[in-house]
Amino acid sequence: MGQMANAFEGVRAVLFDMDGTLVETNIDFPLMKREMVALAEKYGVPASEVEGMDILAIVEHTMARLEDASRTYDARCARREAYEQLESIELVHCKDAKPVSGAVELLGALRRSGIKLGIVTRNCRRAVEISLKKAGITADVLLTRDDVPNTKPHPNHLLEALELLGVQPGEAVMVGDHLMDVQGGRAAGMATIGFLRAERPDDFFDRSPPDLVVRDLRELLACVERLKK
Repeated sequence: MGQMANAFEGVRAVLFDMDGTLVETNIDFPLMKREMVALAEKYGVPASEVEGMDILAIVEHTMARLEDASRTYDARCARREAYEQLESIELVHCKDAKPVSGAVELLGALRRSGIKLGIVTRNCRRAVEISLKKAGITADVLLTRDDVPNTKPHPNHLLEALELLGVQPGEAVMVGDHLMDVQGGRAAGMATIGFLRAERPDDFFDRSPPDLVVRDLRELLACVERLKK
């Protein structure tokens, strides 16, 4: 597991993933993926081409295939249909959203230390805003998949958030529970912290090692406290 002397030393902003990192939404991701594979097949893209991709990559691949076949109208229809299906699933689950243990305390400590907070998520804005309100979580900047042309792990998702915060990548940390969070943070030139959820194996982040791995967000509170000394 990665190690850092102090995760927040010299840091002016921290970006967080939302679902699974700050908020428990229990979104049915396997269902979302099945729906997107079925959508790809509906538009003539074989399931074998997309089954190994993440949910949003399936949508982008389907659109690209349609564009390559000069089916621009179908590409727009596929994207609209895909995003409507994904949003409907997310809206169902966001109604039971609650904060991840330690999230509210960590965000409060960072804010009191003068560190800016951002949330970068691949979820839709409508569901995210409902989830955050129910969880009692706020941030200085929120960028959902509806707000950017490229989502994590593309670094531009994170870089746009940092630009809005007025902070350089070298002064920021990305915190998330998925490989895409770490990959996006590293590509953006940021330090990274992997939140290793209890149900995941110790080697979960081995393919894209972050600078630090924590099992509990409250482990990071000590780092914030050391900033005051």
